[in-house]
Order: sequence, then structure tokens, then C-alpha cells
Amino acid sequence: MTQRNQSLDLLRGVAVLLVVASHCASEATGAVPGLTALAMDYGQLGVQLFFIVSGYTMMLTFGDRIDSAAVRSFYIRRVFRIVPLFWIAIIFYLLFTRGEGFRTWAPHGISAGDVLLTFLFLHWDSVTAFNSVVPGGWSIAVEMQFYLLFPLLIQLFRRSNGPLLVYGLIALTSVIGQFAADHYFIPRLAQSLRSGEAQLAEGFYYCWLPRQAICFGFGILLYDLVELKNTPRLGALLLVGASLFTAWGAQVALLFALAYAILATSAKLSMIGLLGRHSYAIYLAHFAVVATIATLFPLGFVPLFVLVSAASLALSYWLIEPLIERRFNRLGHGLASQLGPPKAVVTTA
Repeated sequence: MTQRNQSLDLLRGVAVLLVVASHCASEATGAVPGLTALAMDYGQLGVQLFFIVSGYTMMLTFGDRIDSAAVRSFYIRRVFRIVPLFWIAIIFYLLFTRGEGFRTWAPHGISAGDVLLTFLFLHWDSVTAFNSVVPGGWSIAVEMQFYLLFPLLIQLFRRSNGPLLVYGLIALTSVIGQFAADHYFIPRLAQSLRSGEAQLAEGFYYCWLPRQAICFGFGILLYDLVELKNTPRLGALLLVGASLFTAWGAQVALLFALAYAILATSAKLSMIGLLGRHSYAIYLAHFAVVATIATLFPLGFVPLFVLVSAASLALSYWLIEPLIERRFNRLGHGLASQLGPPKAVVTTA
């Protein structure tokens, strides 16, 4: 029998609250001195905390085997966990925006090609699609890219000296990717965009896998420390050193420290854990909830944050999770179990 890891639920709850707070701060009619600015400046780091947790849980749930059946099982479970709700979100937000998409990221509207790329999880490859069809959808594209790489990484990780190679590879990718983006890719893309749209180039390369890979690396390091009880000092030094090249990376390193403290102490908070169990649905739905409530009832930051969090949780608890997520998760796990289930350690999805 498996049981949920309540510390992971706590981390997911913190992550989704950070993201919700950042978007409420930008839509609120009044600011709370210090708190609103804090939410706007650092709330988006909730996505990076999600990535850290994702790296940890992938290591935790992949299983003992590394063969074709284990890989198929991994992908089946991930596809049924992520894809159905995301596809529903595409349809919903097309209706919500009347087919125009989110103009912040697509100033001239979206095309059928943008929708198709998003449907295929290839929107990471288009500056007009990466975050315009489903708000926040860029992070799902990053997750899907890492899923494709993960079986190779875990196979390398389980070899002699494999962990050090994995940490080194991720650290090197992060540093080179950031340097290439800042000094080559962003300026070239900005020059190719229309006047007044240069900021899209920076956003686009903020949302690409080479920059975000350091977060998954820290998640794998968490697994090494917490589950395997190892002390990979050199690997940790490589990841931390790579993260310190930028202020953003230093913030990600602090998120890793927070995650380690919570997992190492098995900390839990029931209410935030409940939000964590519904975090995927809340993440996808809260953009619409924020926009709707802010339009109908202009509110200050704190009441807007509380109302959006409660409404998003209620939407997931009573509608999305029982009618959509639960059914597809069970179907995915059932199909995966026919291939020979991985060693069950904990229920995390």
C-alpha cells in the first residue's frame, strides 16, 4: 500500500501559492506596502519550485528497472497525468479569449499554427506560441522536454560516477545556455521582432529548457540527499556554482535549500498540502479566476489573493479533480501497471 508524501504536497502548495500571489499582485487595485512588491518580484519562482519537485519525484517514482517496459510505463503515467487537462485548458482559453490568445505574449493574436504547436507541446519553439495560448503553458512545455531526456539521465545516474556526470552535465548546460541566450540568441531574436516587441525575446529565452534545467538538477540532488542518503559534495558544488552566475540562479539555489529543509524534516501543513494536491489544476485555472474576479470585483491584493486561492481550489476540488484528473490518472496507472509496475515508493501525482 502506498501513501502520499505530505512534504511534497506542502512544497507544491507553496509553489502554487507563490504563482497565484504573483498574478494577484499584478491585478489588484491596491497594494500592501512590501508584500505586493515581494509577490510581484518573487512569486514567479513558484514555477522553479515546481521544477525542483518534479525532478525529485521523477527520480522517486521511476522504479528500479531501466528497460523499455519501465520507460513506456513512465511515459504512460506522465502523459495521462499532464496531457488531458492541458488539452482541455487549450480549448477553455481559446473560448475565454475569443480565439485571440493572450496579447501580452502574442501582440497580434495567435494563429492556428500557434494552437497546433501548443496542442503538440511544441510551443517552446515559437515566440508567438510559447505562452500565448494557455497562460503559464510554457512551463508544461519545459516539463515535457525534460521528460524526453529523463530516461537517459536516470540511466546515466545509476552508473558508477553517474551522479557526478549528471550534475556536471546539467550545470554546464545551464551556464552555456544562459551565456548563449544573453549574448547571442536574445539580441538576434529581438532584432527580428517588430518595434516594441523586443521584450518577448527575453521572455522566450527565460522559458527555454537550458535555463530551467538547473531546477531539475537540484531536484535530482534532493533525491540523492534525502532518499539515497548520499552526500554528493562535488555534484552539489557544481550545481550551486552554476546557479550563482545569475541573481535568478541564486534564488533557485535558495528554493533548493527550502525544499531540502522541508523534505529532510518531513514537514507538513494540511491546508497548504491540500492546495498542493490540487496544484496542477489550480495552476492552469487560476489565470482565468484572477481575470474574472478582478474584473467583477476590484479588490486589493490580500482579499484578491485569498478569494482567488479559495475559488481555484474549490474549482479543482469539486469539478476538475473528480471529473477529469482522477479518471485519467487511474487510467494511466492501470495501463502502466500492465507493463509491470515500478517499485512503489510513494504516491506523488
